[in-house]
Amino acid sequence: MARHPGRTVGRMTDGPSQPPTGFASPLPRTVWIMAVVGFLIAVGFGVMSPVLPVYVRLFGVSSFLVGLVVSAFAIVRLMTNPAASWLLRFLGPKQVVIIGDLLIAATTFLMGVSDSYWSILLWRGLSGIGSALHGVGSLALIFAVTPPPLRGRANALSGGGYVVGGMAGPAIGGLVAQISYQAPFFFYAAALFAAAITVWLAVPASERSAATTGTAGQTLRQLGRDRRFRAAMAVNFANSWQSFGVRSLLVPLFVVETLRHSPSATGWAFTAAAIVQFICLQPAGWASDRLGRKPTLLTGLLIMTAVSSVLALSPNYAVLVTLLCLYSVGAATTGSGAQALLADALPPGARSGLALYQMAGDSGLILGPLIAGALLDTVSLYAAWSLGAVFLLVAAVAVGLMKPVSPVPAEPAQRLSPEDADSAE
Repeated sequence: MARHPGRTVGRMTDGPSQPPTGFASPLPRTVWIMAVVGFLIAVGFGVMSPVLPVYVRLFGVSSFLVGLVVSAFAIVRLMTNPAASWLLRFLGPKQVVIIGDLLIAATTFLMGVSDSYWSILLWRGLSGIGSALHGVGSLALIFAVTPPPLRGRANALSGGGYVVGGMAGPAIGGLVAQISYQAPFFFYAAALFAAAITVWLAVPASERSAATTGTAGQTLRQLGRDRRFRAAMAVNFANSWQSFGVRSLLVPLFVVETLRHSPSATGWAFTAAAIVQFICLQPAGWASDRLGRKPTLLTGLLIMTAVSSVLALSPNYAVLVTLLCLYSVGAATTGSGAQALLADALPPGARSGLALYQMAGDSGLILGPLIAGALLDTVSLYAAWSLGAVFLLVAAVAVGLMKPVSPVPAEPAQRLSPEDADSAE
């Protein structure tokens, strides 16, 4: 298999080294395909998720049982991430992504035709298995085809597909939901099926990457000594806690109960923040590749920490929207930077590292809303927000403690170049 001189394909420093000759290279075709897949998934999820609690309530259950359906997905995904990474060794990332997408599609369709609460709970929980497969497989796939000088932009592009889909989903969902309460589930199932077909037809067959081979025990020992991996874990936990968990819980309550605006105002605020995040994704990916992971991540984390410490003090809606948009600048920077840092840190046999990274994010997503809700009930809104700011600051410290590591060239079969991966049979 041909190699490409001038590309560093092994482990690299957390900051910029000598400018690689491959820096200006176009992103691998597989990365663009996964961005399209992310768009399809995010659109479908955006159509279904607003209807899910209302649909479950039709079966006459309590608010706790409604929340259990919402949480079951993340809980099962957290529990099955290790098994998903284990499958990478035997099936490869492309096959794992396809199986995961088809599983979510099937279980979501079955939710739409369910005739009892407990069947909905079962199918939603099983969807978490598919999500674990998709998450671990897509990370391994992108890491396998992307050389270090392009990882920041590659992760920014793939993440951009989710952001754009997330913006379009709720708007489409309003139209789909007018058909019936079941229609959004069928729409999401169709979107997942289309995503699986896209991966099957468009992603080339490739050799297994370094993240799918090796000895798991050796991998964990190596990762435990790598400050970059520990920093990536801390960033993913803090970002999931505050950006995906706490923000989605507290901002709607703050808009309605404190600022006295309608629930639709929350949607407009989130839309504005999502647009800003999308605009910033590619510049953030460029900065991560060009300026280094460490300074870029520190900048994003400090922005998010500062905004989190004052967001609950917003005197009016305009200030809140402004702060949410500023927060999105930091979120765009940390999201793509953390995944690029993870790829830099993964040694051969690091499939368990992918699972641990996903589990760190799932833990923040599950615990964040629960603890923030308890703090909101017993202390204050400011305390609920500020705890997330503390975790973001801890993540910034972890990033600041990283030390440069000299590049270590990979063995020829450990990682594919973009051209090799896109043309391998």
